[in-house]
Amino acid sequence: MKKIERKELLMMTGGAVVGGLTGYVLSGAPFLMFQDLAEWTQDQYVPLKGEIKLLQSICQSCTTKCEISVRMVADRAVKVETSNAACPLGQASLQLLYHPERIDKPLKRTGNKGKGRFVPVSWESAMADISGKMNALVKNNKKDAIAAINKDINLSSELLEKLITSTGSTNVFYESSLNALTMSALGGVVDYDFNKADYVLSFGAKLFEGWGVPGAMNKVLAAWPGSGKKLVQVDTNCSRTTSLADEWVPVKAGTEPVLAMGIANYLIKEKKLISAGEGFAKWAQYVYQYDMPTTAKLTGVSEDRIKALAEAFYGARNPMAVAGRGAHGVSSSASEIIAVYALNTLVRSTSVSLKQYTGMGTGKNPAGIDDFIKNGNFELLFVNEADPVYKSVLGKDLAAKMEKAFVVAMMPLINDTALYADYVLPSLTFLETLQSDGQTVLKPYASAKHAGDIIIELAGKVDAAKGAFPWTSYLDAVKQAGNTRGVAGFSFKVDKLKEQLSGFKKQKANAEYPLSLIPVEMPLVGDGDGMAFPYVLKNIDSDSFMLGKMKVLMNKATAKKEGVSEGSSIKIISERGKIGSVKVHITDTIAPDVVAVPLGFGHMAYTKYAQKKGVNPKEIMAADIDPVTGAANWWGTRVKIS
Repeated sequence: MKKIERKELLMMTGGAVVGGLTGYVLSGAPFLMFQDLAEWTQDQYVPLKGEIKLLQSICQSCTTKCEISVRMVADRAVKVETSNAACPLGQASLQLLYHPERIDKPLKRTGNKGKGRFVPVSWESAMADISGKMNALVKNNKKDAIAAINKDINLSSELLEKLITSTGSTNVFYESSLNALTMSALGGVVDYDFNKADYVLSFGAKLFEGWGVPGAMNKVLAAWPGSGKKLVQVDTNCSRTTSLADEWVPVKAGTEPVLAMGIANYLIKEKKLISAGEGFAKWAQYVYQYDMPTTAKLTGVSEDRIKALAEAFYGARNPMAVAGRGAHGVSSSASEIIAVYALNTLVRSTSVSLKQYTGMGTGKNPAGIDDFIKNGNFELLFVNEADPVYKSVLGKDLAAKMEKAFVVAMMPLINDTALYADYVLPSLTFLETLQSDGQTVLKPYASAKHAGDIIIELAGKVDAAKGAFPWTSYLDAVKQAGNTRGVAGFSFKVDKLKEQLSGFKKQKANAEYPLSLIPVEMPLVGDGDGMAFPYVLKNIDSDSFMLGKMKVLMNKATAKKEGVSEGSSIKIISERGKIGSVKVHITDTIAPDVVAVPLGFGHMAYTKYAQKKGVNPKEIMAADIDPVTGAANWWGTRVKIS
């Protein structure tokens, strides 16, 4: 064997080093490193020096209207401070306010719909074109071809509803939500007084994960310890709300309403209780089908425990039963909402009441969006900060109809629905909105306008609407919006719900689709609204999304039975289609025969931060339309994996 001289060793080492460095330089890695460094330094904003002050405002992210303090450095807002009450969306408001992709002027479509190709136009040009289309439809007696979809019930949505109905159309809808569903099922919004109740029985409602009014629920959670109140959570999986509850009642997927019917059966038969709701006698006949053995078999909860729950609910000083499975994204059938609300009426709970909106709206039930998407038609559609193409299980069907219609979107960011718009009109955030005292925290961004002002201006150009809008700005209309009144009673709607009420008892395993697909939400992401904000993405845990792959959750027994393990790539298949590829994460928090899928992923637009991250499970979720709410009940879809 030849001996290597020192000189040769140095030459070999030097050659290796030079070769390595040459390859590194020619690979482009240094340039990518400097590019990343440059982008990182440009993304980090450092406020200018200036006066530091706190400005008071009202958060408009939800209906709670939390008082907030906005910390200012010179003319820039740098922090939103609250008394430990604001929800994550309120805290993230600055990310929307200063978002690099905010729309700064009206946009008009130039390319094919769905491609997101727009050019800036003037407000005058956009409003003239839109009002011209409305006037033409009304003149040609095609008023029913005008429609609108709102995100929430608020000032701008009431004004938009007034605009649409003033033309003679009744096609005004809201994205499916807790309020929209309960208003359709019960004739009003349920007002839950958690401070008054001493025993709370929650049927799948993720009370501390974005359900209802997050700001109010944060205050409830803070006041709960040591108060003597008891929370019992009925849920399939172990969620954050479940971990905070005093008692967890695990049920088979989708059987929460069955348990409610079983408890009602016990209260009616054993305690001789009755409800004042219209149609109670007919409803009771269906309740009698859910005796203790039947309820126990269907739910997986023992007969003794069902009786104990009924006794505890009956014996509490002020009990409360809460409906609405989910957090931000709620999906419940009308029969489920009625079955849970009926428990409150049976015990005459004073912690629960029904309220109805009496503002500028028509009082028409706000749900029905999925029924409209499936069976309705339109030639002119307004979208007010909503994203039904992404959030509805029939989003693709809506997109197909939008391709043939004239669509106007009002929003601060381009979302999946706005991709199909002919015009996108930039709206303001609440921090740029004038308060009732005429003050505002920040000046409006570029040429953006309050959605209410856009609608009022448009109404002035629509012949059929001029007389219905006496206001010159949205501030003039504030006093007539957002009012509520009590509702005297409700109806069990048995005639419309016969199939659902009997169907609970017929639930059984599906050999072809043996698993239940149940959605889970992350508090900062919700059902997708938070994905546009860069600092929200930093809070997504690695058990949900990592290295460009979305993860679904299942327990060890299910994984073993399906032949998968931690990190396996799978596809999820339902009767409506399939999604994939997603990774498997094994956890003991998920029930047997369940696949838990995170909501909020799979956007096709909604800024570079949300775009094309993961998949949207709504595409394969159940799309059966509820006969009362007109919404699809997508919770607990039957699936298989491959």
